[in-house]
Amino acid sequence: MQFFKKMKVQKNKLLKEYSTFKIGGKAKYFIEAKTFDEFKQAFLFAKENNLKIFVLGKGSNVLFDDSGFFGLVIYNNINFLRISKTKVYVGAGYSFPSLGVQTARRNLSGLEFAQGVPGSVGGAVFMNASSYFQTVSDTIKSVVYLSLDGEIKILRKDECSFEYRNSSFQKMKGAILSCVFLLKKDENAKNRQIEILQKKTRNQPMNEKNAGCIFKNPKNTSAKKLIDECFLKNYKIGGAYISDVHPNFIINEKEATSKDVLDLIAHIKTVVKKKKNINLVEEVKVISP
Repeated sequence: MQFFKKMKVQKNKLLKEYSTFKIGGKAKYFIEAKTFDEFKQAFLFAKENNLKIFVLGKGSNVLFDDSGFFGLVIYNNINFLRISKTKVYVGAGYSFPSLGVQTARRNLSGLEFAQGVPGSVGGAVFMNASSYFQTVSDTIKSVVYLSLDGEIKILRKDECSFEYRNSSFQKMKGAILSCVFLLKKDENAKNRQIEILQKKTRNQPMNEKNAGCIFKNPKNTSAKKLIDECFLKNYKIGGAYISDVHPNFIINEKEATSKDVLDLIAHIKTVVKKKKNINLVEEVKVISP
């Protein structure tokens, strides 16, 4: 362990502890950034040491390799929340489910779906998370972004190129620091949130070790439906298996390795291509060493 300009740099941090999949080896370097300035310092550390970077939120939607990550993992823990009337200012490291709870409690509508979407606000913006007819891009107003050279930019919604499970941030080099949502007053927001969560609890493996949906939905159908129709529920490789509750989820049942999951992903894609002539595309981000 060492200190870089008063910021703690940890070595050989076990990434499975920061993953909802509970899979992954060690990061060569690991920094927890709680402020904009700490993020700048982390980027500077990476630059001075010629390290590749991975910005980590709450650890959902990612699969770390068992070999680890041979660069710098920056854990985004910028977790402030300020709500002024219908405007919400929130740090990228804030829990997205908690944001859904806090806004619905205040009778604010637009993020009711968030309670059942594990991960950080930054991750939800990065992926343009959506569920039950609500989408991050519906209510987002602006995003504060830090480039690798330390420049802070404020991007309007129309500058973020939001699409289904996509945004301009997926092609950019840097980090989402915070964002602003503009919601609507609605006395039924809390009840709607409860209904959404109840549906998710019935239809998704909420309490098992997983990374969320593995594949994006193809046009005019769903990955869940395709995998189900190919009779792949409960198919196992090593310690990983395809959920029988929602077959677009892979469960880490018995100390699954990253190879187990990757082999299972490859098997699903092969079978669906053969039987349905559709190429499934991963939603989960595979983080190689």
